[in-house]
Amino acid sequence: MNVITGGTGSVGMHLVREWLAQGESVRVLVRPNSDRLRLQSFLKFSLPDDPGAFDRLEWAEGDVEDGLSLEDAFEGARRVVHAAALVSFNRRDARRMMQVNREGTANVVNAMLAVGVEELVYISSVAALGRKPGEPEVHEDAVFEDGPAVSDYARSKYQAELEVWRGQEEGLRVAVLNPVIVIGPGDYRRSSAALIAQVARGLRFYPKGSNGFVAADDVAVVAWKVVEASIWGERFVVCGFHAAYQTLFDAMADALGVQRPAWPVHRWVAEVAWRVARLAEIVTRRPAFVTREALRTSARTHRYSTAKLQRTLNASFTPMLPTVQRTAEDYLRSRTGG
Repeated sequence: MNVITGGTGSVGMHLVREWLAQGESVRVLVRPNSDRLRLQSFLKFSLPDDPGAFDRLEWAEGDVEDGLSLEDAFEGARRVVHAAALVSFNRRDARRMMQVNREGTANVVNAMLAVGVEELVYISSVAALGRKPGEPEVHEDAVFEDGPAVSDYARSKYQAELEVWRGQEEGLRVAVLNPVIVIGPGDYRRSSAALIAQVARGLRFYPKGSNGFVAADDVAVVAWKVVEASIWGERFVVCGFHAAYQTLFDAMADALGVQRPAWPVHRWVAEVAWRVARLAEIVTRRPAFVTREALRTSARTHRYSTAKLQRTLNASFTPMLPTVQRTAEDYLRSRTGG
């Protein structure tokens, strides 16, 4: 039995699908208000030739902040794939991210040790890796260093990884994946899945930077290959392709059949935009989609090395256009209830 946390998120949905496609039994940890129907609809569409897959799917109500519920959910399991996380670049969420990402991961590790689960695959983030001035690419050995340019999200994921490695010291077999920005079906109100929703609603601006991106199903495939090959005690950067935000947003707009974003976000525009968004957040009490951290990060150029992953697993990745096309199709289908 495999337990997957965060199974209704962009990566989690594909983890569930991949494990079921491999004939494995899966128990998905869900909170009472989680969107199970969204995951079920995705599985029905993506596993049409495996009607027995749902017989191997279980639900366990719980929360990574509730250690006792985790122990109940993990009972009888051999492996946990931990993908649950809070992603935000809003400074107001800093404390909450530490609770969910760091403390939640500590609870996962402790519950596994308590009930005797042996293997942990942790879906981390490249945000938890260091970035050295002058180094052209971020890689697994880049040491995390805190500083004013480091996001609260990055701090929480780095601290969460420390809990995972503690679990290894206490007897768990662990593997860590550090994906870049994930593109794929998911909850289009949250995290990177919200990017395509913003483009669909007529986003007019694009950031001037570039970044690494990866298809959500590619992350799931890599996770399975790591387990299948019994590669423990390692972490891997998972990056499918690099692209300028303008190129990515143009591809999204074309796939959705909407107008492309027309104007670059110049520095002075960004500095005005996040302040206006912050004021609107205070007035409306609704979270701002545009934040200072997000805008400043998206203005930079980031590159990532997957050399270690290629050497170890000879992994292949989906290019940008098919990744965007499949995500757009799922987004449109989800809007019409298909």
